[in-house]
Formats: sequence, structure tokens, C-alpha cells
Amino acid sequence: MRRVTNFPADVAFGPDDTVYILNRSDGAASILVWSVEDAEELSDKMVQIGGYGTEDGKFQWPTQIVCNEDGDLFVSDEATHRITRFKADGEFVATWGTEGSGRGELKGPTGIAFDPDGNLVVVESQNNRVQRFTADGKYLGGFGTQGSEPGQFDHPMGVHVDELGSIYVADWRNNRVQKLSPEGDPVMVIGHAGADDGEFNRPMGVAVDGHGDIYVSDWGNDRVQLFNQEGHYIWKFLGDASLSRVARNYMMSNPRPNRIREMAKLEKEKYLRRPRSVRIDKEFRLFIPDYRSYRVQIYMKDFIPLDETEMSEPFRNPSLMVT
Repeated sequence: MRRVTNFPADVAFGPDDTVYILNRSDGAASILVWSVEDAEELSDKMVQIGGYGTEDGKFQWPTQIVCNEDGDLFVSDEATHRITRFKADGEFVATWGTEGSGRGELKGPTGIAFDPDGNLVVVESQNNRVQRFTADGKYLGGFGTQGSEPGQFDHPMGVHVDELGSIYVADWRNNRVQKLSPEGDPVMVIGHAGADDGEFNRPMGVAVDGHGDIYVSDWGNDRVQLFNQEGHYIWKFLGDASLSRVARNYMMSNPRPNRIREMAKLEKEKYLRRPRSVRIDKEFRLFIPDYRSYRVQIYMKDFIPLDETEMSEPFRNPSLMVT
């Protein structure tokens, strides 16, 4: 429901199954705090962090949110060109970032992620690069220029860093995802413009799970796509939402939306609308901020671990069976 998750843009995972939902729209921005265990008990008593504005602890156009090992929250703000830090309880800690294109300056910071050393990797949409900082904002290095060659970017948005330090970037205007080494060397490019399987229309977010599977929020195609660690397309998520308990309670107390719902074509209501991000937690639960539907859709990965003894040898050549 809009009153609970007003245009969700991203989620982050804290301790004790805490989930932070970053909401943003024109003239509004906030972080809502809830627990996976209480997902069906969302109410107006939810804790809210931040707000819209330029003062300390507020945002104008927040894009992504992450949580470090200490439970502190970090939020990127495209409009104010800065990173804001909070304690887990919402207490404001600090803001850092100076607008510009020099080393250590920020212009349109979007995707943020922690590397294995606890440093913050920041993607800048307007500077078309990736920079690395300490959690306190000290500049450590960076790479990237504008372009369409491997290792170049055009308005990059989301970012993920895996346990080996490899960096995955949702390269928005290039309609692809890039995997790079910790130093920024190109490793793999996934996708190109289009609407078929494995193609993208303005990808905005990327996440990698503990198996190495890669999830991409394909914003313009209203879906999330799944690739294996070699970049081969596996699956797509189009959305399968149902009414939450809070939505049911709202409907039962408001006759007008009940009449509208009776007249509507309900099948399309389950689908994703402009997913801006994608996240997967350590329990292999997939969270998709369903931006234009004011909700977060959650899926559980179904898998069976296999070892090499349970799989055949790789095929040397494709086989042709003739009947």
C-alpha cells in the first residue's frame, strides 16, 4: 500500500532479520524499518528514518541503501551528491561528499556497495565511473570513463561487490551489466539492448547470491532476470504479487477501492512495474522493490546443492540425435 511503501527504490539487510526500505518520489524520501518475520504486520507504527530535504539526515533523490557489519546505514543521494550515514536506530552520524568531477568528488552517486575490506564502492551516474572510499569518506581510488567499450560506462546505476571483490555494475544507458576485477579491469559483459531473454532496457540494479547467480532489475522491461556466474540467461521474474494483510485490511475499510477492484482486470496487478533494484539476502530470499506498485515482492530461491560426483563431465561437442 502506498501509505506503507511509497515508491520503494531499494532495500538493505540489517541484523536480526531487519529490512530497511528506501522510499523516494518527487518531494518525498524516507527509510522504513521492519522485520521479515513481521512482513504481514506492517502498520502505521513502522519506524521511519530521514526525510525529504537538504539538511543533515535528509535526502532529495536517494538511490541505494546498504548496511555494514556494524549495522550502520549508508544512503546515496543523486541530487545532493553525497553519502549519508545513520546508526541502526536511525541516529544521524555524518554526511560526506563534495560535488565535482575530481578525484574523491561525487556527481550523481547512485549504486553503493561494501567490498570485502569494508570500504564503500560508489558508482556515479554523471561522472561515469566507480570510486572507492573508506566508510568515513576518505578517497582510496577509482576507475572508469564514459563510453561503450568494456570497462567504460554510460550513466551507471546499481552496483554489487561479491565476496572475492569482483564488481558488478548495471550500465544503464549501455543496456548491459559489466563484471570487473577489484582494480576495474573488464572481466565479463552481459546483455545488450532489447526485450528478449538476456536483453535489457535500462537495467538499474544488480545482485549476486552465494552461489554466484546474478540478478538484474530490468527496469524498462518490467522484470528481473537471472543469469548464472558465466553470464548465461537462466530465468526471469515478471511478478506474482497478492494482497498483503495490511492491503486486505485497507480494502475492507474502504468501499471505493473495493468497487474499483471488482471492475478491474486483476491479472496485471501481480506483475512488476519498474523495479528499480534487486537484493538477495543470506537466506537466499530475493527482494524486488516494485517501484510503481508501492510494494516489495519477495521470493525464496529453491535449489538443491550438488557436487561434482552428481553431474556428468562437460560435453566436448554438441550431440545430434537423428530418428
